Formats: sequence, structure tokens, C-alpha cells
Amino acid sequence: MRVFLEKVGVVVRGALVLATVALVLFSVWRVATRPWRAKPPIPGQQEIVLIHWGDDTENRIVQRIVDAFHAAQPEIRVRRVCPGNAPDVTRKIQTMIAAGAPPDVFYLGYEQVAPWGAKGLLEPLEPYIERDQLAGVPGALSLSDFYENVINCFRFDAEDEVLGRGPLLGIAKDFSTVGFYYNRTLFRQAGLDDPPASGWTWDEFLHACREIGKLPNCFGAEFVTWEAMIQLMVWTEGAVLSDDGFRTFDLTAPGVVAALEKLRGWFDEGRTLMSAKTQLETSSDPFLRGNVGLAGPYGRWKVPVYREIKDFDWDFAPLPHAAGKPPANAIFTTAWAMSSQGDKKEAAWTFIRFVSGEVGQTLISQTGLAIPTMIRVAESPAFKGPEKPENDDVYLAAVEHARPIGWPADQRMLHQLRVRMEEVFKIGSRSVQDGLAQVQREWEDFRRRDMLREDYAPMPWRPITYWIAGVVAIVSGVIAVRWWRGRPGRMAAREEVAGLLMVSPWLIGFVLLTAFPVVLSLLLSVSRWSGLVPLGRAEYVGWDNFVQLFYDDTFMRSLRVTALYALLAVPIGQLAALGAAILMNHEVRGVHLHRAAWYLPGVLAGVAMALLWARVFNHEHGLLNTLLEPLARGMGTMPPRWFERDADTWAVPAFVIMSLWNIGGTMMIYLAGLKGIPQELYEAAHIDGAAAWRRFVNVTLPMLSPVIFFNVIIAIIASFQIFTQAYVITGGGPGDATRFYVVYLYNQAFDLHEMGYASALAWLLLVIVLVLTLAVMRGSRRFVYYEGLRG
Repeated sequence: MRVFLEKVGVVVRGALVLATVALVLFSVWRVATRPWRAKPPIPGQQEIVLIHWGDDTENRIVQRIVDAFHAAQPEIRVRRVCPGNAPDVTRKIQTMIAAGAPPDVFYLGYEQVAPWGAKGLLEPLEPYIERDQLAGVPGALSLSDFYENVINCFRFDAEDEVLGRGPLLGIAKDFSTVGFYYNRTLFRQAGLDDPPASGWTWDEFLHACREIGKLPNCFGAEFVTWEAMIQLMVWTEGAVLSDDGFRTFDLTAPGVVAALEKLRGWFDEGRTLMSAKTQLETSSDPFLRGNVGLAGPYGRWKVPVYREIKDFDWDFAPLPHAAGKPPANAIFTTAWAMSSQGDKKEAAWTFIRFVSGEVGQTLISQTGLAIPTMIRVAESPAFKGPEKPENDDVYLAAVEHARPIGWPADQRMLHQLRVRMEEVFKIGSRSVQDGLAQVQREWEDFRRRDMLREDYAPMPWRPITYWIAGVVAIVSGVIAVRWWRGRPGRMAAREEVAGLLMVSPWLIGFVLLTAFPVVLSLLLSVSRWSGLVPLGRAEYVGWDNFVQLFYDDTFMRSLRVTALYALLAVPIGQLAALGAAILMNHEVRGVHLHRAAWYLPGVLAGVAMALLWARVFNHEHGLLNTLLEPLARGMGTMPPRWFERDADTWAVPAFVIMSLWNIGGTMMIYLAGLKGIPQELYEAAHIDGAAAWRRFVNVTLPMLSPVIFFNVIIAIIASFQIFTQAYVITGGGPGDATRFYVVYLYNQAFDLHEMGYASALAWLLLVIVLVLTLAVMRGSRRFVYYEGLRG
């Protein structure tokens, strides 16, 4: 029987190996042959690339639009790419622009108009419209057919950096104003009338929230505090953050402070407002549970999800405003845009003209996610259908007093506002006055540095290339001469050539995928380059990136957060792994299965595990707080809100707890070390009368010290590279509570497009890890026992 099972095992292992090899080869074949398998264009037909985001419904609608365009314009073929959600699409477009192969047509969010327009990445579209009108082109667009306020969201004056005027950089495909979705069933239970279709004030909103909050296990409203909604709240109170496109700003103006202190006070009332949460923190939309009276400020994009509600009645209400102040609203929109660097602009414009016409607008309206930009389509049954919400006119009525949400072109300023407002509304670690004053100082500092910044010279790429090529040639020549002088015989030479051919895939991969990026990163660390423009436009700044680190408060905070994590995770992780290894060192029945179970989490996908941990640490219905709640209540307190109010205290320990999930690899190394300790040493200690603890201290630890030394160094390096869990679960927030070093590096490189500064951060990280490693190695001389070195 045993022989039979062994043969079966061999067959199964062989089948798995063959299946794995076949899968790898098939995957490589699929990718490598994609260009040949693609349907080739008809001779004379142009192909343009369209990149967009959207769910399955929008994906199907866009495909229908493309099909209709192909029928109308067969000489142009559209290759549609949908990488995922809006952030994924934005990163995809940025990568393509940086590579010099921008998409021909793409979705452009309103928040990207200023930063991308300031860099000259967007093609002005008004000249194409005027040309079509003069030429009498069929289907020519007229801007008077669209909502003027919406069209102006994509005008940007690059000279003054003002949104809402200047060249037209995109044509809005759809838009939404915002308000509050309300649970009509809860309104009836609380004895409240429906909100009015206009003239709703914050006082009336607050009264409704308080009355609903008195119902059992109910909350008045979920109020989101995105930075756009912060500015909108200020508008509804008759104040502004800036009235000249953020060339000047006063965030500490009495009206601004009073508006946000009012909002902060509502959060402090307990059940009046739910804490501002992200979808990930709550695992689902809180409004869907049926115990929240209102949700917002949200736009039309919530409708497809809310139409699935069966348990209660709901509708849409206008955005409240302060009593005695005029109503205010904002426009949230996405446009069709063209790259200024594209080489098929005429074909791209032909597509934009088609999708922005009545046929395209009607098709787009079928998603239910937003309002068509063309006035006659928005006021037709294509938008005003019988489905919920009943108050479709509320969206349209708000357009009259809605305006674009303008932000500074410098994305660092918006990032800092987002972080500080999270500290105010999510963590509560700052007062409104203190948070706004901090943002004011940071914004002024950004502007001051920009004004004092030198006119840097272009990066001297050509001389650098010559120098690098010269160094490579000299080194290669020296190696070739030394090889020639000591060249082996014919047989040995054949063996060397065979060996080099065997390792050549690794060598080529090392040069292209490791050495080249490392050298380029070193060069970029002394440059200023956004990553959204060709590399040739990088500027040489010398040591300025490294000097700026000393004035960067967020950098210092990220260092403190990462150092705290390392101080906790390294010793706790090593103790846990060593303890597990000691348990697994006992040869008992089934121990091999237990060892595999301990090791398995270390090979699971990081993103999937991060999503799982997000649910475990959910402060409302997560597994961990469910277990902790009885203990906490017995102590007269409540379990931590790990990634919300208590993030400053408990967020880093939460990630330390997560790190224990991956101790399997370290445990296996310790287990191998334990297996290598001679049993004679334990027997001798036992004969000398040493108890278990003494044997552990005087035998196990000294003999295991080289393994401990290795694992500690690896753990220190890994602790400074923590990224996946923090990025997926919190994105570095709330505030800067989980802004680990590598998360901040990623923010600078791919969110703020400061590639030069990010490269400086990367090289500083290398120095920090190197110094810590050398310090540990120097200190190890007193504690690490190497048996082979003892005389």
C-alpha cells in the first residue's frame, strides 16, 4: 500500500509540474501574440485609443457608443481600454504620458484639470468647435446647447492658474450636483415631513438629524468630509476659501472657521451625524442598512446602487444652506479630453464630437450615474424617467447656483488640506482653528518656496549618457583584457560560454529591471521631474531635494510612524516566530501539517489579506472588536476605533498585529536553526542539573544567535518597507496616522508627481537601512556566537 501511495504521489507531483509549466507557457504566448491576434485595421483606417473607467453598466454603455461611432465613421476604429476605477485610470494615463505614448481620448476628472492643464498636457478644444461651425460640418457642436456652468469646469487659465476661465480643455460628458439622499421611512417614524425641494436650511437639516437620532439604533446622517465637501460647506455659509482662483487665500477667515466649527460640533453630538468614513472602513454604504436618516453630500452617482433598496423608501433632497444666505452647490463632472501630445488629433476630435452630440449624450444618460451635459437631453425622458429618485428636478435646479470646485494647480496643497481635515473630523486630534491655521502655513510655505526657487537648468542628459557609456566601456575593456590574459583553454572556454548563456536571462533582467532603474533613480534624486512630461524636461536641482527634507513636516512624521512600527514589530515578531518554532520543533503526530499552516499565510496575496484585515479591524462590526467588546465594557470603556478616532494611538499597533500573520517564514528559519543544535549540548546541561529555562538561555539562545542576528536584520529592513497593508486599508490616513515612509514616498511619486523628491526619499531610505544594518552588525560582536570561529 505504501509503495502504491508513493507512486500516486509521484504521478500527482509530475502532473502538477506539467500543468504549471503549461500555464506559464500559455500565459506568455497569450501576451506575446496579442498584437498579431488583434483585429488589424482596414487599409486606410485610423485607430485611436480610448481610456475610461466605469462599472459593468458604464462599460457596456461605452461599448455601445463605440459601436455606434464605428457605424457612423467606419474610417476610424476605436480601441477601448478600461483599466478599472478612476484612480487606476488616472495612473494608467500618467504612465502612458510619461512613456511618450499618450491615449488619444480619455476621461478627465474635474480635479485633474488644473494640475494637468498647468503642465500643458491637455489639448484646447474650442478651436475645433469654431472650425466645425465655420465649415458647416454635420453634427458640429454648439456650446450654447450645454450647461454653461458645467462647460466652464474644464476651462483653465494656465497663466493665472484659475479654473473656470481660459481655454476649454475638455467637453463634459455628464455631471452631477449634490445634495442628501434621505430615508423617507425613518422621516415618517420620526414624525418629520419630507425636505422641501428648495430653500432647505442647515437648521432644518440639523433638526431632522436630531429627531432621527433619537430613534432606537439610528443615526441622523452620514456626512462625508471630502475636501470638496469642506469647500462646499463653506460656500453654503456665505464664505469662501479664495475668491481669485487661489492666487491668494485666507483659510483662517472668521466665516470659514465658523462654518467648519459648526460642522465639527454636529459630529460631537453623538448620534446626530455618523463619523465621516470611507467605503472601505464601513465595508458597505451605511445608508443601505436602513438606520441612517440622510447620506451626503452625494451626487447622482449613488442612484444605481440605491435603486436596489427594497427595505425602505428613499428620495433626494437639495443641499441645505445657512438661513439668510443664498443656496450654493458644486458641479462634479467628467469630460472627454485629448492629449496635447497625441498624433491623431483629428480622428480623436471626430470621436469626441460624436459622443458629445445628442446620440452620445442619450446613451450616456442610460447609466443613471450622472446628468447629461446637453440641456435638451437632461430635460428629456432619457434622464427624467419613472425610476427613483422622484425628485430629478432637484439636481437640475441646483445647476443655476452651482460652480466648479477649483483647487490650486499645486497638488501638494490639496493633499495637505485633505490630511489636516482628516485630523479635524476623523481623528479629532486638532481643533478646526488649529487645522486651518496649519494648512494656511503649509500653503504659504509652498508658495514661498516656489517664488524663491531658482530657474533651474535642464538636466544634462547627453553628457550624463556619454559619461555612463564611457565608464561602462572602460570597465568592460578592463574585464576583457584581464580575461584575455588569463583566458582558459578551448574546453574551459566552452564551459564558460555555456555558463554565461545559462545565466544570461538573469543578467539581462538585472541590468534592465534593477541596475538601470537604480541608476536612473540616483540621477532623478538631483532633479525636478513630474513624471507627466518627457524625461528630457527634467531640471537639475543639485542637493535641493535633500535639503527640502529637513523642512518637510510630513516626512518627519512618516519617519516617526515607521520608527514606532519597527520598534514594536521587530521584537514582537521575532519573539512570536521563535516561540512558534519551539512549538513546531516537537516531533508529534501531525506536526508537519501545523508547520505548513503556520507558513501558508506568508505566501498569500498581500492585497487580498489587507482587505481581510480591514474587515477584522472594522470598529463597528469587525471580528477583533466583537471579541474585545465584553472585556472593554467590563473595564468601563469601548474597544479602539483602530483606523478612525483612535488612529493616532492604535493604528500602528494594528499593523503590528497584522505583521504577526506573516511570521511563518521567520519561524521556518528558526526551526531550521533549532534542528541544527546538537542534542549532546542539551544532554550535558541536563546532567549538570540545568532546568529548562537555563538550558534555553545558556544553550538554545547562544547556538541560535547567528539565526537571530540574520532574522533581526531582515525584519528591520522589512519594517521600513511596509506599504501594501497601509496603502490598501488606510492610504496613509486618517491624517498622517499611518503615513509610513514608503507610503509617503509613493504619494510623492505617483499622487503628487514629484519624482525627483521621491527618488531622494528612496536613496535616503537606503542610507537609513544601511546605517541600521551596520549598527546591528557592529553590536552583534558581543552577542552572536559562531561555533566555527571558536578556537
